[in-house]
Amino acid sequence: MSTEDAEQLVISDDGISLPAIEVLTGRGVIFGKSGSGKSNSASVIIEELLERGFPLLIVDIEGEYYTLKERYEVIHIGATDKADMPLRETEPEEVVTLCLDRNRPVIIDLSEVMDMDPAEYFVDQVITILFSREKEARKPFLVVVEEIHEFLPQQGGLDDLGETLIRIAKRGRKRGLGLAGMSQRPAAVDKEFITQCDWLVWHRLTWKNDTQVVQSILGSEKAQEVQELATGEGIMMTDWDEMIRTVKFRRKRTYDAADTPTISPENRPDLTTDGTTSTVTSQQSPERTEPSETAEDAVTNGNGSDAPAESEPSSAGQSAESTNGEGDDGHDPEATPAPAERTQPAARTDETDSGDADDGLHIKSFEPPGSQRRTANTESSGGPSAYGTPPTTREDSVTDVPKKHADPPFEDGDSRTALWELGHMVAYVVATVLAIVARTGRNAIEYAKGTEAGPFDPLEPASTENGTAPLSRDQMVLVISGLLLLVILVLGFVMA
Repeated sequence: MSTEDAEQLVISDDGISLPAIEVLTGRGVIFGKSGSGKSNSASVIIEELLERGFPLLIVDIEGEYYTLKERYEVIHIGATDKADMPLRETEPEEVVTLCLDRNRPVIIDLSEVMDMDPAEYFVDQVITILFSREKEARKPFLVVVEEIHEFLPQQGGLDDLGETLIRIAKRGRKRGLGLAGMSQRPAAVDKEFITQCDWLVWHRLTWKNDTQVVQSILGSEKAQEVQELATGEGIMMTDWDEMIRTVKFRRKRTYDAADTPTISPENRPDLTTDGTTSTVTSQQSPERTEPSETAEDAVTNGNGSDAPAESEPSSAGQSAESTNGEGDDGHDPEATPAPAERTQPAARTDETDSGDADDGLHIKSFEPPGSQRRTANTESSGGPSAYGTPPTTREDSVTDVPKKHADPPFEDGDSRTALWELGHMVAYVVATVLAIVARTGRNAIEYAKGTEAGPFDPLEPASTENGTAPLSRDQMVLVISGLLLLVILVLGFVMA
């Protein structure tokens, strides 16, 4: 297999492919409503990159991508016992070192996080450091963000993480840093990001606001077509070849954690009340088709890819020449970095599977539900993770349900416990009232500012015609009435 062929990511059974360098350093987005195949398509692209030894960073909101561990040596950072590294005890610099210096793909799993503010700050720090270091490293690297509308909303403004992602979308390509996002709602994603994308995939969409986004980019005909796509089909637009085509994405090789659960007749109890035995005649739900070569077969063959091993370019200069069109007369600082620096494959091998990886990492293997294929995993490797993987139960875990307040520092039955509880209740009520007052004041300022055409009419409800008023007239009256009632109660309590 030639180097040129090896750098193509095959995404369908009929051979449709994407250039690896365009995906790694470009900006892309995959849209599709739930059940349309969006997550599978993203996983296919990720698998193709991992098969070829390209590391990447995945920000996983739903906890769907840790199943890549079934086939690949992926570092899973999260808040569950499945994680290789605990989220709370990991430094952002560690993650960037794994990605750029040790060529390891990393998943930051936020699915079990209760408080998203510190988690988003952690992700922001990781991506900021990654963006800064790529200025010198110039190593093709992709950041994948699931549910990207959570961080790049169309309305409500951007926080620090959103601003960082927009910075990557605008300036990351020259540094070799790409960005790919997934979302169910195109209408909910910041249009500034969508306009920066040079490859887009549209799976089935039915909501009018979403199809209008398709119409504005692809035209009315495609906006109608996107509503009738079958599961797994997508309309793909790519800027590098200026093509728009319908693609049937292949099935992902690893276990699909995002697949909708099916009903199994064997697991249904007899719910009849007359004592007779009921017979379930429903057809057995079809099981997922396994790939022709399982992860265990890949381990046995010593090759985690379906394709033969590719030959590396003889020099970085040759790769840069083939990718950027530059000769040997010097380095072009504006050129897109060429993918010639990967030194370690991402596929699982016998050595790493037994917990004796040459880089010292002990990665927990993933076992699909009901599967007994693997017998050797990190639990039998003779010790805990090198990064201090947390036990199943941890008192300081971020997955712990937070209490409303701290437990009183008294013994059970102490008379001061009631006063302690009352104090916490009063503090909670005061904090809530202050929050309501602050929000009402901010909304009042927004009403006063109005739009370029003038202030809002307080007698008209908020709509697209009179601007983006944060509250309708009825909502505003309700808030003001509640505040007045509260003031009356407080005054009555003081005077009494």
